[in-house]
Amino acid sequence: MGTIRDYLNSNNIPTANQSRYSKDSFWENKTIKNILRNKVYIGTTEQNKRSRISYKNRKLRPNPKEQWNIVENTHPPIIDKKVFDMVQKMIIVQSYNRNEKKNKFSLDGLLFCYECHHKIGVRGKKNGHYYMVCNNYRRNSKLGLCTSHGFSYESLEETVLKYIRKLFEDIDSEKIELNIKNSRSKYDYEKRLKKLETEVKLINDNIDQMYVDKLDGKISEEMYERLFEKLKDKARQKESEYIEIKEMQNNSKKDDTQSITNIVKEFLELKEPTPEIMKVIINRIEIHQDKQVDLFFNFKQLNNIKQNCIL
Repeated sequence: MGTIRDYLNSNNIPTANQSRYSKDSFWENKTIKNILRNKVYIGTTEQNKRSRISYKNRKLRPNPKEQWNIVENTHPPIIDKKVFDMVQKMIIVQSYNRNEKKNKFSLDGLLFCYECHHKIGVRGKKNGHYYMVCNNYRRNSKLGLCTSHGFSYESLEETVLKYIRKLFEDIDSEKIELNIKNSRSKYDYEKRLKKLETEVKLINDNIDQMYVDKLDGKISEEMYERLFEKLKDKARQKESEYIEIKEMQNNSKKDDTQSITNIVKEFLELKEPTPEIMKVIINRIEIHQDKQVDLFFNFKQLNNIKQNCIL
């Protein structure tokens, strides 16, 4: 799939967003995979694959495969079924090989890039050590969409587990409430919100400057429109993140203390924390390109406690 993706991007083959909406976008592995697995190309129609959560909520959720309506020979195929079936076997083998390391690393699946918000994967050994890489960078390194974030996974895991163990050793059922009331080592939501405000202001300033450049004839109308949409999308993304963090800040004292106490006890009893318990404790871990690490707990009370460290 990576070979197909690179070929399409290198030869400037337009994506659906580029063709329909003139939006800047690039081919990604998941798009290629969806196309390769789409039975519409062999003359089969699949319906009822998704449904709305409720009449009040317009979001769609996937339906179980047994609820799909699958009808063959609804239209002439453009791909031979034998070729299609062979491709499906190749996809299964590729997925199996890629997932052999599943659950091997306690933090696998929790790592995200702070800069581009894509997942960060744990890759094979380099000089005898496992390392991390931003998936967006790995898939599109030639496009310069992000940086590698290629830091040592072992160092990250050791740093995070030590941090959580020290945090949990300081916590008992009485201290949790006390720490929050006294604002001891509170997580600085305001600092994060202020940073986002600054980033949005910088984007809007760039838009204003582009408009001046357009009036002065320094850039064309077409280039202005293209850059305007790109920057506006980026600003909306930052604003959405701002709202999410603001909500986390407002709801940061509403968790069940007993549930936290039980998880703390279970974690401290383990010599080597499992991926399962780490997914109970941690919601996500964001890695900055300057090696800062932000921890987001699944318990809002723990999100009150300062949670960033440096690799």
